[in-house]
Amino acid sequence: MQRQMKILEQTIIDRTPADSNQSGFSMIEMMIAICVIAFGLVSIVGVSAYVSRTNATSNILGVLNTTAQDQADKLRGAIWNTGTEDSKLTVGGDLSYDSSDTNHRATITDSPAGTLNMSWKVVAGPATTGDMRTITIKVVQVNPPDRLREGITVTMIISRN
Repeated sequence: MQRQMKILEQTIIDRTPADSNQSGFSMIEMMIAICVIAFGLVSIVGVSAYVSRTNATSNILGVLNTTAQDQADKLRGAIWNTGTEDSKLTVGGDLSYDSSDTNHRATITDSPAGTLNMSWKVVAGPATTGDMRTITIKVVQVNPPDRLREGITVTMIISRN
C-alpha cells in the first residue's frame, strides 16, 4: 500500500500546474514564422533582380562611354592643319547612324556590349575664325534594350593644329 501511495504522490507531483505547461511552438506560430521568412526571401530575390539589371546597364553604359572616348581620342589625333584635313573632321555628318555619311560613322562588332553603331557630327565653331570645330559623338547598341535606346553622347571642341 505504501508503494501505491508513493506512486500516487509521484504522479501528483509530476502533474503540478507548473510542469503541465507544454514547451515548444504551436502550429500557428510555425505558420507565422514561415510566412515572415517567405516574405523576406521574396524581397531579397526582388532586390537581387533589380541590382543585377542595374549592374548590367552600368556595364553596357561603361562600354558605350569607353567607345565614345576612344573615338574622341582618334579624332583629336586626326590631322587638321592649313594644308591637310582628315575626312573624319570635315564639317558634316549626323548623330543618326543611318543618316550620317561613311566619313562620319563606324560600326564596332567585337565589343563586350555586342555590335555598336557610332556616328558623329562636326560643326564649325564655336569661334568664327574657322580654327575650331565642335564634334558630337553618339554610340548606340544595335538592338538595345528600351532603357538604353538613346545610347551615349559625348561632345568635344578641337582646334586646328
